Amino acid sequence: MFGTYAKSKFRILLLSGLLVTSGALMVHSAMAQTASSAAAQSVYRPSPILIGLDWTVAGVLLAFSLISIALIIDAAIHLRESKIAPIDTAEHIRSLINARQLRELTDFTATDTSFIGKTLDAGLRRASLGYPAMREALENSASENSANLFRRIEMLNIIGNIGPLVGLLGTVLGMIMAFNALHHTGGQAKVTDLSAGIAAALWHTFGGLAVAIPSLVAFGFFRTRLDKIVTRASILTEELLESLRTPDGKGAVMAAPAPESKPAARPVPRRTDTPAS
Repeated sequence: MFGTYAKSKFRILLLSGLLVTSGALMVHSAMAQTASSAAAQSVYRPSPILIGLDWTVAGVLLAFSLISIALIIDAAIHLRESKIAPIDTAEHIRSLINARQLRELTDFTATDTSFIGKTLDAGLRRASLGYPAMREALENSASENSANLFRRIEMLNIIGNIGPLVGLLGTVLGMIMAFNALHHTGGQAKVTDLSAGIAAALWHTFGGLAVAIPSLVAFGFFRTRLDKIVTRASILTEELLESLRTPDGKGAVMAAPAPESKPAARPVPRRTDTPAS
């Protein structure tokens, strides 16, 4: 019976079916491996929009870094005591006050560009209104000049706060590129496809922090220095104005203008009557 079964058509059909099924499975497996290998070998290229945004973020961080460097150099040059409240200017003003030369003092402060000169000039312009008006004008001018000095370093604070946000935007863009590469390759992305987006994300994060940290450090340093200089200059200016105060406390001592020199008149000769000869 076994021999009959071995020679039957059923055995032939069964073997043929097994061979066809095995061949089909082998072909399908080979095709799947070829497709996955081709997908893995494909190079992912980000869209032009993502590339443009990536370069825009890098350009903004580069511009922030250049602006921050320029502001730090400008603050180091101009925000010094020798520029804001120079000693020679204060001594010259004090000598003019001691000599009671208000006209020369007014002419000097009108052209002086230091904090002391500009602040004291605002008070001297109110000399005709009395000492209280002079002091009020001086305080207002001191506040305005101080605000102008602090505005020179305010941009450092802005860059220090916005820089990390711009870097975070670049980080998000880098992660989007990395996941797009993973989606484009059907989950079979190579390390090189993912590393490009991840590296871009990390570089943007580094750029944002590299811009923000020096900017905030410089802002804090110059703000502390400027606060000390402006405070000392304001006190010195108030002392100079106080030295112009009259004893009654209502006005400022003003020197009378020097009288113009006139040529001395010749004496009129006295007429004498001579006896007639």
